Amino acid sequence: MAKFITGNELAEEVYDIIHEAKKQLLILSPYVKLDDYFKKLFSKHKNNSELHIIVAFGKNEKNPERSLKSEDLKYFKSFPNISIVFIPTLHAKYYANEKKGIVTSINLYDYSFKNNVEFGVVSESKLIGGSAVDKDAWESAMRILKNGYGIFIRRPNYKKRFLIAKDYLGSKTILDLTDDLLKGENLVKRNVFEFMDKTFVEQAIHQERISREDFERENTLHFASSQPIKHKTKLLSATNLGKIKGKNYSEVVQVMIEKGYIVDKDTISVVGFNMGIQYKENAKGNKWIVYPESMTDYL
Repeated sequence: MAKFITGNELAEEVYDIIHEAKKQLLILSPYVKLDDYFKKLFSKHKNNSELHIIVAFGKNEKNPERSLKSEDLKYFKSFPNISIVFIPTLHAKYYANEKKGIVTSINLYDYSFKNNVEFGVVSESKLIGGSAVDKDAWESAMRILKNGYGIFIRRPNYKKRFLIAKDYLGSKTILDLTDDLLKGENLVKRNVFEFMDKTFVEQAIHQERISREDFERENTLHFASSQPIKHKTKLLSATNLGKIKGKNYSEVVQVMIEKGYIVDKDTISVVGFNMGIQYKENAKGNKWIVYPESMTDYL
């Protein structure tokens, strides 16, 4: 369900979205200024390489430090799995994790939380009882991100162990245009989605030789996952998708989680949306995830 909120209730909901994020956290705010309390909330995630944080800010194209101070930019750059996007025309404000989101008037700015009259609508992402507002807001946010300038990307490196287990080896910065932005130079436009489909896994030097079959399959999937699905395709539930390859619902969900296309059985990831995975809702408001039929290739 969707709920109108204001005052302290609004502030508390935004704080909760930041604090409770496990897999994905989206901050879409023209102005970002972090006081010690905000840093306390974010600091919980400093060692969580599994959480992908996206910070999108905007306005003040000629002086972007008015929108995001260099010290706060530096603070965000220290997180293990983060994307920072500059959107010159941004005026919308939206905060979301894998469970709920808020469309609101409030910037992620300490002064706004302490002094301004603000309001918003909070909605939950749930298979049953979730709100269409959340789906529409998330999809709109993805379109906004796609048209922005990716200025900083940092991703975790892992060493695989067995099955889906892995050891975190540290993070690597793979894009940093922040100096260009702060100097007012013309930015090379980099779509943040270029960096959302990659698996940054580094094996130990003495690794087991990968088979040709596994190599070709991984490269085929990597190429496919970087391409948004543009052709019309039939959308199927996890159960019906699995039937094509003789897999049950749980097996399909597990594969999609491992590939990063969904966070859990109820929540589509950023990559998943870009792949064409959608929510479907019936007349009673019940919501579930549907997959392009072509994704049977991944099962």
